[in-house]
Amino acid sequence: MNKELIIVDDDFPFRERLSRSMQKKGFNVENFSNSLETIKRINVKKFDYAIVDMKLEDSSGLELIKKIKDKKVNFEFNK
Repeated sequence: MNKELIIVDDDFPFRERLSRSMQKKGFNVENFSNSLETIKRINVKKFDYAIVDMKLEDSSGLELIKKIKDKKVNFEFNK
């Protein structure tokens, strides 16, 4: 069974490389560059895991994590 993963990072090349790598490991991956789009998406779809950049352009990663914590997503921290 594939796990649903969301990646949030404003560094496009890094986000794309990480997405491809995680897809090869069997994850269904969606990725976003900011908090606003991420919040819109998690209100529609459940994700099993999240990798979140701590320094996003529109907010801090910690603020985003607080907002989506209720969705019971497991987090990985990307500094």
